[in-house]
Amino acid sequence: MKNAFFWIITLVLYSTVVTANQRPALRGKIVNHNNEPINGASVYLITTTARAVLKTAVTDEEGKYTILDYPSGTFIIEATAVGFGKGETAIFKIGAEGVELPNVMLTPVNKEIEAVTVMGELPLIQNVKGKMVMNVENSSVSAGNNAFEVLKRAPGVNVDKDDNISLMGRQGVNVTIDGRPTYMTGEQLATFLKSTDGGQIKSIELSSTRSAKDDAEGAAGVINIILKKNKLEGFNGSFVASVGQGERLRGNSSINLNYKKDNTTVFSNYAYTDNKTIETLNIMRVIPDGDKQTVFSQLAELKERDRTHNYKLGLEQKTSVRNTFVLQFSGNNNVENQDNPGTTNMGSALGVIDSVMNSYTLGKEKFNKYTFNANNEFKIDTMGRTLTMDLDYSMFKTSTGLNYEYRTYFPDGETLIYAPDKERSNSLTDIKIFAMKADYTQKVGKGNLEVGIKYSNVESDNGIRFDQLIVDSWQNNPKRSNAFNYVEQITAGYIDYSVSLNKWEVKAGLRSEYTLTDGISGTENKENKRDYLDWFPSGSLSYTKNENHVFTLNYARKISRPNYRHLNPFEYYIDKRTSMRGNPYLKPEYTNGFSLYYTLHKMFNIAVGHDFTNDAMVESMGQDTILKTTWVTRENLGKQSTSYINLTVPARIGKFWTMYNNLTGIYMHFRGPIAGYYVSEGSTFFQLNSTSNFKINKALSSELALRYNSPFLYYVYKIQGRFNTDVGISYNLKDQRSSFKLAITDVFRSNRNNLYTKFREYDSDIRQYNDTQSIRFTFNYKFGNLKQSVRRRENSSEEKNRAQ
Repeated sequence: MKNAFFWIITLVLYSTVVTANQRPALRGKIVNHNNEPINGASVYLITTTARAVLKTAVTDEEGKYTILDYPSGTFIIEATAVGFGKGETAIFKIGAEGVELPNVMLTPVNKEIEAVTVMGELPLIQNVKGKMVMNVENSSVSAGNNAFEVLKRAPGVNVDKDDNISLMGRQGVNVTIDGRPTYMTGEQLATFLKSTDGGQIKSIELSSTRSAKDDAEGAAGVINIILKKNKLEGFNGSFVASVGQGERLRGNSSINLNYKKDNTTVFSNYAYTDNKTIETLNIMRVIPDGDKQTVFSQLAELKERDRTHNYKLGLEQKTSVRNTFVLQFSGNNNVENQDNPGTTNMGSALGVIDSVMNSYTLGKEKFNKYTFNANNEFKIDTMGRTLTMDLDYSMFKTSTGLNYEYRTYFPDGETLIYAPDKERSNSLTDIKIFAMKADYTQKVGKGNLEVGIKYSNVESDNGIRFDQLIVDSWQNNPKRSNAFNYVEQITAGYIDYSVSLNKWEVKAGLRSEYTLTDGISGTENKENKRDYLDWFPSGSLSYTKNENHVFTLNYARKISRPNYRHLNPFEYYIDKRTSMRGNPYLKPEYTNGFSLYYTLHKMFNIAVGHDFTNDAMVESMGQDTILKTTWVTRENLGKQSTSYINLTVPARIGKFWTMYNNLTGIYMHFRGPIAGYYVSEGSTFFQLNSTSNFKINKALSSELALRYNSPFLYYVYKIQGRFNTDVGISYNLKDQRSSFKLAITDVFRSNRNNLYTKFREYDSDIRQYNDTQSIRFTFNYKFGNLKQSVRRRENSSEEKNRAQ
């Protein structure tokens, strides 16, 4: 890993020396009649005599283009874009010093342009401004699948047995959708993503660093899921219906509606998901007691049914040439039913049975999320001064009711040792999040200056009541019941400056966050207040030798604050002998992250990074040898360093076969105490993704996705390797409105989550299969007007994703 850093930095220095005397880049901007940038416009450098095209370029989201390696002479710049007339500059002359060109304005055409089929497609993996982007918009495997399954295929992403998401080997990921916060982590985030239609995803952005404008939250980095945007005039929409079969039947459907007229756009969508799954779980655990031991061998089936309603309604109004106002409301309602029978054999050795415990768990969880957003963008003048105001208010409510019954038998499995043990619990989590921010941008010198402020307030009320059936009467168990209230306020400000200097682009910023927290345990009558001020510097340095060689170096300081649930000082019981304990004294962890990106010929991408974390929040363990119970908790235990390299290598075989190969290598080293013992361990992890697309004809295409994760040591847990195969086929009808897609996921039923630990007196082996093998059929239909127009812009805000 150190050698990789050395060679890439050497390449940067070598390129700098060799190209120091080359001509500076030719830059300009393409705008519409309202002086708004046009994304995706085609730009041509043309001679004035023969009108020959010498160079071409395409504008980015800011309407900017760059032309390199051009000759001296007299030229014009010509620009075109769908829905606009052609535009060009006046004649200009280029000498050795290059030139900064004025904006080219394109005027919308009145003639309606029918929808056309674009033959060129984006590459599956791209490096865009230091971010890795996976484009899945046309994937047949993604169609009908949920966002969680699509996310698992992203380079550098891994999901553990408890559905926790990690990026480049590290947890603490900030997950956003269209740049907006999801406000969730853990099980709730997984449930939300599982209920989001994967066919609506355009791309997934992955970044291990951040700018000063972004929240510092997310020590591992940010995963931003970008949904498809409707770009069409008039009334239009799409309908998706999908049905799949795994161990049980599952299905989802969605409808998207959009109406655009002049300066007004109304957009909405609704999706319903009904997933039935059976998860199998095999656990072997050994608890020593002096020279004796007790072996628990557990087999359980977790039967779940998730029914989810997702919906959004929004209005975008251009109140003037310079001002745009957006209102959005979104909701998510989820009901999960659980039926989890299990059998545990207990004895002095594996295969020796002293007693058998049959457990039955019936549960129902309701999760409701409502989010309101208001955003206003005002362009103060035509010189780039912009003021953006954003307001967010979100409410989450989770209520869970569980009923447990345990029956313990002699080895014959028929004679009861004890009377049946019955318990029940009812928990409620109520979270309210309010956030507002203001961002201001203007040109200063040759660069752009961004400043902003933000305030957020989180109120989390948590309560759980645990009862036991004693002589036909339900009695409260105060040791397992609790109430916990938590308030967190963050006030932040930032300054960011970016400038382009010939072939160099420099961006530097500083963010400050003042955090005030107050945790109150009503059960223990304790209060834990904390306040702290943090500074988060960030910066990036990009060098473009030419269009075939681009380097970007990033640095950022980041933070991961504790999840609200992990701060609750009481226990959450997984089963009768396994629990999770909260820690009110858990502190944030801080990470310094470096990354270097290199793009070769716009096709091959190399990313190298290193993160160093202090006060790492680590899962620790404990067990009671007398009661035979085991628990996990989180503590700030030590230091962690993570190095990674990510390679993207595309290949084309013939005219119909395109292949994208992505390899991620990670080395993680941890130093610190776990479960009372000092640990200094390192481990290497490899992840290989290979996706092949086969273009059979204009209407028919297919896809093959392969994924391999190598074995890995995560703290004291040894995660075994796994392999996954997905196949899909797509067929587009001649009407250009309808399409059919068939996908088979986990073809060989090999995507299993198996891990074990043999650390000191802790000995356990967990084998889990999450019902990922399925066959799915998806129908997609577009209706209404299919005429091209300018894309609607969506503003974004950031917020932490730690609500449980």
